Amino acid sequence: EFVTLCRKLDLFSAASVAIDGSKFKAVNARDKNFTEAKMKRRLERIDESIARYLSQLETADRHGDAVPEAKVA
Repeated sequence: EFVTLCRKLDLFSAASVAIDGSKFKAVNARDKNFTEAKMKRRLERIDESIARYLSQLETADRHGDAVPEAKVA
């Protein structure tokens, strides 16, 4: 019926159109949607984390091959 109505209203061009009845659950939780500002902040935190990690690696390299002993409770 929908296609017939669209044809009567001259809404179709010569191009093919396909419509299905798929439904998708939308997720719009605050922690799962991203604005440009959120992405920039997240990338800054990631870059800072990488810098800290690389700094720790440099510090470990300067102190030689000493491996700290495991803590036993």
